[in-house]
Amino acid sequence: MFEHTRAARDLLRPLIGRLTALHRAYPLAQLAFRHRSQAGAHVLQIAARGHATLSLVLQDEAAFSELPIATFVDAEQREMVLAGKASACLFAIEAEDCDRVTLNSVRTELQSGARMKCTGPRQSRLIQPSHESLLTLRLARAAGSPGPTRRVDVRSGRIVHRASGNATDSRAELAMLLLGRMGRSDALPVLVARTRTGDAQLRWQALRQCLTLDAATGLPLLERIAKDHADPLYQAARALLAQLQRERSSLLSEPG
Repeated sequence: MFEHTRAARDLLRPLIGRLTALHRAYPLAQLAFRHRSQAGAHVLQIAARGHATLSLVLQDEAAFSELPIATFVDAEQREMVLAGKASACLFAIEAEDCDRVTLNSVRTELQSGARMKCTGPRQSRLIQPSHESLLTLRLARAAGSPGPTRRVDVRSGRIVHRASGNATDSRAELAMLLLGRMGRSDALPVLVARTRTGDAQLRWQALRQCLTLDAATGLPLLERIAKDHADPLYQAARALLAQLQRERSSLLSEPG
């Protein structure tokens, strides 16, 4: 399918035609496939096995953000354009230092039959704003133990967001964030324990929520990590501690 655009179209046309006809007849019908829609991006998963998925992806004008943020995911991904036109930039991370990366980029024009490939967590692509919709066939295979997902401002190379690439870890991260937003100080013992071992992203989220719920508990944890050169969170902890010293010196000077 990915070698021959016509073969892909011939295979998918009956499926798309059938689904379209059914939804015209029954607008409230529930799709029998996993799917999601947000901000102009619509994904219909048509096959899955193990860590691999095959999906139809439709992006309309609302999906093409003017903010140059590229998402780097720990997965192999191939896409073929079935319909529509757009421009895209393909990015590769050449070097990474703390919360900033150095990027190499190549611009390409997308039209029917065009192909894109990202082979791991150091490659991504960014679709440029367009007045046309873009329909692609996407084959993706996630890593067995995926590393974190990173969102990067391609103008500056700054990493603006990190998230766990593991679904279980993502749920745990969201749960910790919710506990912090709810002010659940009774969860502090569990959060403190999560700052000490395990995935670095989860430890960082637990540390942030400890600081949010009780500075007197969170600050000693932050200072301990900021002194441990062997800790993967050492650089991030030092940066956060320096920021707090600049912005909240009164908080840091409070006793115990």
